[in-house]
Amino acid sequence: MAAVTDDARILDLLPALIGYMDADLNLLYVNRTYAELRNIDRHAVIGKQAREVVGPENYAAIREKLELARAGTPVSFDYDLMSKGQKRRVMAHYVPDLAEDGSVRGVLVHVSDLGQRQADLSERAEESQALFENAFRNSPIGLALVDTSGIILRTNKSFAEMLGRTVEEVTGIGFGGITHPDDIDADLFLFRQVLAGHRDSYRIDKRYLKPDGGITETNLSVTAMRNEAGEIVRFISQIVDVTEQKQAQRAMSEINAQLAVAMDAVSGGFWQFDIGKSDFRISDGLKTFIVGPGPVPFDLSGYIQRMDPQDRAGAGFERLVAGQTDRETAEYRLLTVTGERWMRCERKLLRDEEGRPIKIMGVAFDISRERETLRLTQEQANRDSLTGLLNRRGLEAAFALGRSDHACGVLAIDLDGFKLVNDRHGHEAGDEVLVETARRLKAAVRDTDLICRTGGDEFVVVLVDADEALMDAISNRIIELMGATMIISYGEVKVGCSIGTVWYPAWPVSLKEPQARADAGLYRAKAAGKNTWRAG
Repeated sequence: MAAVTDDARILDLLPALIGYMDADLNLLYVNRTYAELRNIDRHAVIGKQAREVVGPENYAAIREKLELARAGTPVSFDYDLMSKGQKRRVMAHYVPDLAEDGSVRGVLVHVSDLGQRQADLSERAEESQALFENAFRNSPIGLALVDTSGIILRTNKSFAEMLGRTVEEVTGIGFGGITHPDDIDADLFLFRQVLAGHRDSYRIDKRYLKPDGGITETNLSVTAMRNEAGEIVRFISQIVDVTEQKQAQRAMSEINAQLAVAMDAVSGGFWQFDIGKSDFRISDGLKTFIVGPGPVPFDLSGYIQRMDPQDRAGAGFERLVAGQTDRETAEYRLLTVTGERWMRCERKLLRDEEGRPIKIMGVAFDISRERETLRLTQEQANRDSLTGLLNRRGLEAAFALGRSDHACGVLAIDLDGFKLVNDRHGHEAGDEVLVETARRLKAAVRDTDLICRTGGDEFVVVLVDADEALMDAISNRIIELMGATMIISYGEVKVGCSIGTVWYPAWPVSLKEPQARADAGLYRAKAAGKNTWRAG
C-alpha cells in the first residue's frame, strides 16, 4: 500500500476516483471522491472483493481490464459507470504495482468523470496540477521528467540532493552525464527498449556520480508518458536512494561470509525454532555434522533424543519460549556421526513489534576439545606434579563424590628414614624415593581406591567400600612393600613407613574427622617403633 498511502490527504483532494487493490483484487484503499460517488463507507469496503464493491453491472464492464492489469499490463479505457441509478461516462486507468522481482503485488485504480462540466474540469484540473506540483517538489523520493533524448527537463529537490547538486544544476543535463560508467549501458538498453515499444517501463539499480567523486546508489523506476496518439513524449523517473541499504547489505554479506568461514573452522551449524508453528529447522551444515550427508529428515524430537539424557533438562529453552529471557547458553553432550561430542549452543529470542516471542535462533558448535582441555587442566590441578597421585585438593574433591552406603577406610602414611636419604643424597634422590613410594602404594591397593600425597613424605589412602579386615590386610601389605630395599640412581636405600588407620561403616560427610583420627593412629605407630600401623 506504499503506492497509495504516502499522502492520503492529497489523494482525498483529487477529483478523480482513486483506489488500490491487492493481487487478488481485494480493495485496500479508496479515496474520499470514490466513496462519495459510490455513496459508500470507505472503511467498510476495505478487504472486500472488487466484484462486491462495484456491483455486477460495473464489474462486467471492467473485469477483462482488471485481469490485464493484474497480469502486469497497464490499461486505460472509458466506459459507462452506473452509480446511484445514473450512468456517467468515465475514463479508467489501471496501473500494475510491480514488486522488485517483477511480480504484480497490486493494481492502482484511477477513474475520472468525462461528463463533468468543462469549467468544473478546468478548475479541478488546475487544482490537480497544483497538487501534482506540490507532490512533485516535496516528494521524499527523487523525481525527474526526462525527454526522449535522455535530457532531464525537470527534477525535484530530493533528487538534486542525492547528487550533491542544486535543482538548477541538474536541469538540462543528459542522464548519461551523471550515471556511473559501469551502469550506462544497462540503463540505455532499457531506455531504448521503451522507445522501441517493447516495454512501457523498467526498474534498475543504478549508481549516480556526485561532483566530489562520491557515488549515490539508487533504485530507479522509469515509466513512459504518452500523448493521445500513444506516442511517447517524455519519461517520469522515480529515484530512491538506497546507498545506506546497499552498504548495510554489503556489510551483512561480509559478516555472513566471515561467519561461514568461522563455522567452517568449527564443527556445528545453525538452527531456528518458530514458536507459533512449533517448527524446528537446522542448517545443512549442522545436520551433516549430526547425522551425515544426504536428505535425512530431522526434527526437534530427533535432536533432543541425541542429547545425553543427563543434559536434556539443562538444554531446554522453555524460558525463551515464555519470553522470560532473550538470550541463553547451554552446553550438552550430543551423539553425532563421529560419536558423542560436547556442544555449546548460543540461543537468541526474536520478538515481534509488540514484544511477543516469535522465533528462537541458535548456533551450536563442537567444544569437545575445549572441554577435554578443561578436564585435563582440572585433572592436573588435582594431581601432585611429582608422583601423579592426587593432591589434597584432588582428594577432597574425589572424597566428596563417595556414596553414603559405602564403607570407608582411611590410612595416614608417613615415611620412615626419608630425611636420612635427603640429607645423604640430596633432594633429587628424595624425589626418586617419593616416586617409587607412589608406585608401591598403587600396587598395594585397588584401582577404585584413592591415593594422595598430602605434602613432603606424607600420604593418605582412602579405601572405597572396604571392610575392616581388608583395611588391616592392605595396611600390612603397604608395610611389607615399603620395607623392601629401593634401588635409585644413587644406589640402594632403605625406607619404611608408619601408618595410622580408621574405619567407618558408612561414608563420612567430611574427610576432616577421619584424617584427624588416622593421624592420631600414625603418632601411636611412630611411638611404637615405626614400620608398623595402629588404629586411630
